[in-house]
Amino acid sequence: MSDNKDKVTQLRQNISSLEGEMRGLSEMLDSNPEDLLANNDLLDSIQDIQIFDYEKEIICIKEDSYETLDCLSKLYLSAEDIITKNLNNIIKNDAENLSDLKFTISCNKRAIISLMKNIDMGINDPLMYTGLGAVQKELRETIKLSYDLQKKMLLFYKDIRDELAQIKTIQINEEDQYDQYETIEDEDDSALHIVDFNKLADEVDELRKNKN
Repeated sequence: MSDNKDKVTQLRQNISSLEGEMRGLSEMLDSNPEDLLANNDLLDSIQDIQIFDYEKEIICIKEDSYETLDCLSKLYLSAEDIITKNLNNIIKNDAENLSDLKFTISCNKRAIISLMKNIDMGINDPLMYTGLGAVQKELRETIKLSYDLQKKMLLFYKDIRDELAQIKTIQINEEDQYDQYETIEDEDDSALHIVDFNKLADEVDELRKNKN
């Protein structure tokens, strides 16, 4: 008898649950489909979301970094010096490093803006402020690294210019010494060529006659 009562109870519960699901389905079918759509305010906020083009950002930053180092190199070196000393590869490699730093700076700025917006919306989570402080610290350090790299490259180009100037000075001095040596040889050769041996012999004979 107990087993039959349990089965009857379970069957009634199943029927009751099924009736509830049927009522819910009926109410859904009777509802207005437009009520299922999101509010206009929510749609407007979704439309305002913009997907950031990181690939385009990286390309622009690389181009800007190369132009920056190229301008720094031209403050001290001519285009001919850059080509003859194969400095283009050095400039490209350093431009890659500089672009990585600048991209990090760009990401840090976006992170700070995002955190500030959340704080302005009233999210007072302590972790939010901790994250904001960490990002700001990283931003300062990255900016310093970027500045130090450009400063080192500027000094590097200046040192190369000074070395090239010393090499050119040595070459000029060597050429001057060589020209002086050739001039002395030319003068000696000219002195030998203008000697008239016949005239010299006549003068010797004239001196002998005068003595006699």
